Formats: sequence, C-alpha cells, structure tokens
Amino acid sequence: MSRPFTFWSFPRQEEGPVSTGKSFRVTLDHLLFAVMSLIWGVTWLATKLALASVPPIFFGAARYLLVAAVLLVAVRGVLGVLTGPLAGRVILSGVLVNVGTYALLYWGMQFVASGVAGVVNMSMNPVFLFGFAILLGQERASWRHLMALVLGIAGLVILFSGKASFTGSEIELWAAAAIVGASVSYSLGSVLSRPLLEKFTPFQLTAAQGVVAAIGMSILSLALEPVSGATFAAQMLPLPLAGLLFMVFFGTFIAYTIFLRLVREWGAPRAGLYSFVSPVVALILGAAVLGEPLTWREITGAAIMLAAAAIAIARRPPDVPAA
Repeated sequence: MSRPFTFWSFPRQEEGPVSTGKSFRVTLDHLLFAVMSLIWGVTWLATKLALASVPPIFFGAARYLLVAAVLLVAVRGVLGVLTGPLAGRVILSGVLVNVGTYALLYWGMQFVASGVAGVVNMSMNPVFLFGFAILLGQERASWRHLMALVLGIAGLVILFSGKASFTGSEIELWAAAAIVGASVSYSLGSVLSRPLLEKFTPFQLTAAQGVVAAIGMSILSLALEPVSGATFAAQMLPLPLAGLLFMVFFGTFIAYTIFLRLVREWGAPRAGLYSFVSPVVALILGAAVLGEPLTWREITGAAIMLAAAAIAIARRPPDVPAA
C-alpha cells in the first residue's frame, strides 16, 4: 500500500557516506542534521523581525492557517482524528503544544532578545519533557533529572540577571515567565501526545494539532489583539511576510521533515541534539543582525542551560552482562 503523503518522505540513505577519517564518517544524515539545526536557529531571528510589525498571536495564527491548509490537503484522515473517540485528547494536546506554546512564546519575544528566547525555550524543553514524563509514569526519576532542573534554574537566573540581559522592567519579567511557560505548555502537550501516536501516524497528529492551532490562535488574536485591515496589510510587508514564509516552509515543512527522518534513522534522543546547536545560531544571529547583547551573562547562562538539556536527554548506558 502506498504511503498517504509521499511529499514528506525522504528515502532511506542508500549512498555511501563521505569519509573524513578512520573514526568518523559524514553521512547524508549528518548534513541534514546541520541544515535542520541552522534553519531552527534562524527561525528566532525571522520571528523577531516579523513581530516588530504584527501582533504576536496574529502572526502565530497566520502561520498555522497556512500550515493547516497544506496539511489538510496533503495528509489523509485528519478530520477523522479531530472527530473520532480521541478527539478531546487530540484537541487538548494541540492547545498545549501549539496554541499555548506559541501564544506565550511570541508574546514574550516582543520584550526579550531573540537569542535569549531561543536558548531558554530549547534548553528548557528537554528538562520539562522529562519532568512531565516522570509525573505521568512514562519515565523513571533519577538524579540526572534533578540535576538538570537545578542547572536549568541556575542558568535562567544568570541569563536574566543584571542589565546586560534585562532592563529590570516588570513587562520583561512577565515576558521571561511567558517564555518559560511556553516550554511548560509544549512539554506537557508533547507528553500527552505520546500515547496518541499509538493510534495515529505522526503526520496525522501533527496536521490535527495544526488545525487546532489555526482555529485557537485565530480566536485568541481576534479576542485579545487589535486586528484590522491594517494588521493584514502589515503582515504583507516584506519583513513580516518573509518571516512568515520562512517559518512555514523552512521551519515547518523542511526542518520538521528532516527531524522525522532523523528520528527514524537515529532515534529521538540523538535527533533532539539540535537543542544544543540551534540556540547558538540564534544567539549569534541576534547579536550580529539585531545588535542583541552577548555578554558573559548570556554566554554563561546559555552554557549552563544547554548542559542541563544535555543531562536531561542523556541515556544511561546499558549494563554490560557478566561474562
């Protein structure tokens, strides 16, 4: 039987790897990993530039309206996912993974540097993912998870301490809390999504959650933001439009497709190592393009938070059987 959505599917790697030495070989998957990490690092800059002209939730709604429109055509069975016996759980997961995540994240990014937002979000996700997985019985607690949480909090304190990263205004404190809240919402929604993948394909669930996001963020934007004809006109300006198209076609369709291939070939923990590469790209681009601060606080806080993420996703090596 043919796959329902072949546009997304990379063929398995058949060609030989490019050898660069005796102990390491660069394969197509390594190159794809680099492309994915670079794209997801650039998305923070693209979003920041777009948010300078359009309201944050409106931008998220526009993004997911485009994504949902494509996925509804390309992926079979989406409406069945949204109307079947598990519809309530699917909608809840979509609200958490997409609506709550990007409403909070995009709002917070108006007041926090794009590179800092990228570091906080990408490094806190693995920590909270394991935390909720432990609470819901999907993972076992260990000293690694406690250490990751402590380091993550320490990194946040350093990253947002002093005037190098913050001016100390109340709105910036709320923005920082919103970005952390976005990681909480995403992580809880992701953990709740895990059992649903036993019933639906990843693309069916992604498409259904995208539809939930398009509807939910549109309602939120109309309720909370001053949306008018001028808002739509602003979205069509060169920078906001370029940011939106980059997020949809590069950030979602290309990078996420690569991610799913790497999950298949490498497994989720190894594929998730982009969390250590993309924030570095975001910090460098934010400093180079937008003149965002890159002081010892940003560097030290980012390093500590990335270490927390590394500890959170590290796998305990298997026991060696006795001879």
